[in-house]
Amino acid sequence: MSLKTILAILFIAFSGLITATERPFFDKNKDLLIAQFDSKPDPDDIHAQAALGSLLLHKDFKGVKYYAVAGAVGIQKGKFIPSDKLFKMVFGRKWTNAHTDWEDSVKKVTKKAIAVLNKGGKVWVQEAGQSNITADWIAEVLKTVSEEIVKANVIVVQHSKWNEDHTEASDLQYVKEKATYFALDDGNADKEEAWGNRGPYKTPAYRAKEAKWIKLAKTSPNKKARKLWVEADAIITKMFPNGFPYEWSYIHNDGVDYSDCVENWWIFNLGAKADSNSKFWDRYVLN
Repeated sequence: MSLKTILAILFIAFSGLITATERPFFDKNKDLLIAQFDSKPDPDDIHAQAALGSLLLHKDFKGVKYYAVAGAVGIQKGKFIPSDKLFKMVFGRKWTNAHTDWEDSVKKVTKKAIAVLNKGGKVWVQEAGQSNITADWIAEVLKTVSEEIVKANVIVVQHSKWNEDHTEASDLQYVKEKATYFALDDGNADKEEAWGNRGPYKTPAYRAKEAKWIKLAKTSPNKKARKLWVEADAIITKMFPNGFPYEWSYIHNDGVDYSDCVENWWIFNLGAKADSNSKFWDRYVLN
């Protein structure tokens, strides 16, 4: 084998490696964020909704287009935690409730996605739940938009193996085949904790055990963000009047847990601006 042949093979292999790990970036002039929350059975999604709402209030996100889904559940058991008032506070009328009407929600997301894709934009999915509904609306989008465009421009972002494990297996496989799928490190794990490693895409830990963080949020000088956290805390207290009983979430300790928002951190390429809980709080909750 000649040196030229060897070099050509190495170049092709290296190029393939770059392509496999290359990430796109959110363009707020063209792109759409679809934030999909399961809210079943754990209350961390309620904190994630308030955290995303706090982020969207910041001047950096002026002009960002978004749409949200409540009840984006999979095959898990447990009770759904309704948060309609919080959704209205965060997203206005730009959301749909799949818990009460799955088919209508699929239609609404499909319409939003097609409109963006037809104009050359990307659809970014914050998978703060399972991918069952994502599979359903991607299938509908593909009736109108080509497979090549969907594969290149529907970007699904998931940080949780638990969410993947509680997605219908065929739906998860379908989403990975038809869209561009990024598995981030788990937003519950500190960077040095190996159990949270899921590949090359590192994330901060968006949770904190100390009760001071929710207290700070509920007394924040940022009045709009404060209202979101007061409502989020009220929802959780109503659902769990004796406290959240399971130790896997820091909400059990009266702490904060918005780990799904590491997907927002990655999608919006926030980097060092918010690469810790304290930085997120200072920039988006208290500022």
